[in-house]
Amino acid sequence: MPYRSVSARVRAALPRRIAVATATVTLVAAGVLGVSGPAAANSALPAAATMADDPTLPTSAISLSAPASATALDPITITGRLTLEDGAEPGAQELFVNRVVQDEPWTTLHTTTAVDGTFTLTDAPPVSGHLRYDAYWFPAEKYQSSTASVSVQVAGRAATLTFDGPANGRDGRQLSLAGTLGLDGKAPAQPQTLVVSRTIWNNRLDGALQQLPSVTTDSLGAFTVLDTPTQGGRYVYTVSWDGDPVYAAPSASHEVTVSSPDSHVTGQVLDPAYLGLPFRVTGAVTYDVGACQGPTVVHVSRRINDGAAKRLPDVTTDASCGFGFGDTVSRTGQVAYTVTWDGNDTHRRSTGTITGTVRKQLSGIEATSPDRTLLNGQQAVVEGKVIDGNAESVGGKLRLTVRRFGSDGSSVDLPSVTTAVDGTFSYRDSPPTVDASTYPQFQYEFSWSGNATYQASSTSVFFYVVPPDCAC
Repeated sequence: MPYRSVSARVRAALPRRIAVATATVTLVAAGVLGVSGPAAANSALPAAATMADDPTLPTSAISLSAPASATALDPITITGRLTLEDGAEPGAQELFVNRVVQDEPWTTLHTTTAVDGTFTLTDAPPVSGHLRYDAYWFPAEKYQSSTASVSVQVAGRAATLTFDGPANGRDGRQLSLAGTLGLDGKAPAQPQTLVVSRTIWNNRLDGALQQLPSVTTDSLGAFTVLDTPTQGGRYVYTVSWDGDPVYAAPSASHEVTVSSPDSHVTGQVLDPAYLGLPFRVTGAVTYDVGACQGPTVVHVSRRINDGAAKRLPDVTTDASCGFGFGDTVSRTGQVAYTVTWDGNDTHRRSTGTITGTVRKQLSGIEATSPDRTLLNGQQAVVEGKVIDGNAESVGGKLRLTVRRFGSDGSSVDLPSVTTAVDGTFSYRDSPPTVDASTYPQFQYEFSWSGNATYQASSTSVFFYVVPPDCAC
């Protein structure tokens, strides 16, 4: 026996505002009423759903089934059944199904079961994302109410984004690329902003991504991208739209091969570059796209510390247009080489500047002692030599300063020592008498301030005062 519904009681509890955009719903068993209102955090049931049931009454249950996935605006079918604990057929009963979208008002769908409790309705999800359908039934008497929920993951609709332009271009000349954004075969109702980027591959850039100004669609959904390449290479232009609640974000790309007659001269001063010693400068003539064919000739001039430019001999490149030459300079500081290539039938003349720093030569102090353990009263003896970076004698008479450090952290400046013409020196000193039982340490530091050719250097020798009975 069918039971009388309580639609009047439920409708009184539902919000009075009709949904601004009521979903398209097709009922198999009955008509549908679209109502919207603010969704609760976890439920969108009307106030009537909170009415307490009589726990002594038989229970009821609702089963719901829906596709696991769907596409926005495309109809989906939701099926279900209302069953009663005592096995009786429910008859025609009013059910309410809330479509709940996160952060949006819910929409209430109203349907009626068949005599056996089954029901079917078709709904078109209005947006993409996670949707939930909450079904509920409130009997007037004899049975407890029941609810059920089912979720559907709704994908955005596919927008149509076209993008095209010339296949070839030339650096310094403007490119014009055009496209359209379509939503189900129609232009967007409002202008849409598209993000534009370009990625460049050539001999100087390996997939460099660069953002370009955004573009906006017109009333037909069309847009134009203008760009002037500044170098040759393979350019991939990409436009993308962020999408909206209904349509997924699309992107489209177009590739342009950009030619260029430019050439470039690059290189480096190989470290280390020391005053008065030969060092190497290397470089190459290159193109944006393709390989330079040698041998060819480059012209070289040199400038030190912004001084006057000096013309150096021309240099012939190898078969790949690489070059290298040696140089020696007599001043420290910044050295800049201006290298010019005259160009050829396909590529323009170019000039590059190769810079480096010329430093003073390295120096060091070798120092040793025949015995580093002393008794109180014995002299500390140090033999040494001032050397260059190749461990050769710097030569000349060089003045070295000497400082002695005690084990207590104190220090004292001792008389300086002057090297022989071959850079060697010998030094003797009597450290103060100390308590030898603690094996105190003395450090002798020798320092040279350098000169116009060599950098400063220093070294230390350590001595230990030991007791007379030490077997060391």
